[in-house]
Amino acid sequence: MRICIAGKNNIAVWAVQYLLQSGICKNDILILPNTNDCGIDTWQYSLLKYAQDMHLTLVSLNDIYQIPNLLFISLEFDKLIKIEKFASTRLFNIHFSNLPKYKGAYTAIMPILHGENIAGVTLHKIDNGIDTGCIVKQITFPIALNDTARDLYMHYNYYALLLFKQNFASLLHDTYTTIPQDYKNGSYFSRKEIDFSNITINLKKTSFEIHNQLRAFIFREYQLPNLYGINIMRSTLTQDFIGSNIMIEQNDRFILSGIDGFSIIAYKDIS
Repeated sequence: MRICIAGKNNIAVWAVQYLLQSGICKNDILILPNTNDCGIDTWQYSLLKYAQDMHLTLVSLNDIYQIPNLLFISLEFDKLIKIEKFASTRLFNIHFSNLPKYKGAYTAIMPILHGENIAGVTLHKIDNGIDTGCIVKQITFPIALNDTARDLYMHYNYYALLLFKQNFASLLHDTYTTIPQDYKNGSYFSRKEIDFSNITINLKKTSFEIHNQLRAFIFREYQLPNLYGINIMRSTLTQDFIGSNIMIEQNDRFILSGIDGFSIIAYKDIS
């Protein structure tokens, strides 16, 4: 059986490493990197570089459409696929959210922005929708009160690898079961939902909501939120009541509150 890992970053590289450690023959592993993978490790591993270093077979979508019984696993793959183009029906994705919530993009931002305290990773069959296929397995985990988008993304990677390891054998041997996604409580966000060139923190909110706006955009490799033109690298919400709509600037931080008066400590990026 041929196995195709399609995607990017640490999770895709870790999955391929697991296949090799599990005794899967190199000749049976096909690698489909994202189009923007330039073959250089950055703050995350490059799947293209790892495949080249390990002398694994690189493929395009056209190369794999007609492979019978192919096991295709998407791990942050950047293309929507048309299942009717595949000879195989064994097409799976690990999505970084607790589906049916947070289909689509920005899964490290949106749950925090919406005040969620639970996140998850979901292994599901691929259909022609966007993260709408039947669920094979899911792992949920807590979002801590002061977790940032970057923290959540790192948690996603950890639990996605665990999910992959726990379920790979059932995918390989075709012994998995599925359940349809619940039609209730589902949500979807496209890449047009956020204008990163114009991130504005609305201070006329509760302290919890302000805190969520700040930490939802704290992801140094991509962006940091700012207050009064100063980037914020960390936000901490406390139970201390300091009065409504307070804003105090200190050397390394802002101390502020929302309409309900609870203290937020927003630490300046002074690196």
